[in-house]
Amino acid sequence: MNENTVAELFLSFASLFYRPCQDISEHLEELIDVWREELIIPDAKIAELSRFCIDYPAGTARLNALWEHYIPLFETGAVEAPPYASVYFSEDGLVMGPEAFAVQHVYETAGYGMGEKAENLPDHLAVELEFAALLARDGEEERLEEFRQKHLLPFLSKILPLIRETHRPVYAQAAEILENWQLNLKKEGDSVG
Repeated sequence: MNENTVAELFLSFASLFYRPCQDISEHLEELIDVWREELIIPDAKIAELSRFCIDYPAGTARLNALWEHYIPLFETGAVEAPPYASVYFSEDGLVMGPEAFAVQHVYETAGYGMGEKAENLPDHLAVELEFAALLARDGEEERLEEFRQKHLLPFLSKILPLIRETHRPVYAQAAEILENWQLNLKKEGDSVG
């Protein structure tokens, strides 16, 4: 898999795990097509994702359906899968723990700053996936592999099973697809792509 494809895949998952927006809602079919073309995905998963797109055509209904599942999954109440790595790797299980500062340092060392007005914390799932996309896009293979091994894969191994277990439309399927792509590579000792 070439670096542009790897970057596109990481970015597709990042865009889905950010807060729902009209743009992603309207282009969900395109994300599914990218996954289908580039990754090995069981037909049943594609069928589940396609069913969601049919049941909720692009527009307000789809965006609302994404929000309906995103909020309890990642944001409020008894959050089902906190999207911050610090929660999983700090003794107290709180946001903005040492892992957040560690990944922020990795971003800065690589020349990528988040800026003062960043909407998400550095260890948010979508931010880490987007950083991986930037490294792939820029041909930073060694830095990407180091980031994957030290930060991204340990985080994915904690959060993706939680997301899958919720059976929330789109998110559970995306988590399983991402898990198969990234964590199975780790088990096989393969490279990113």
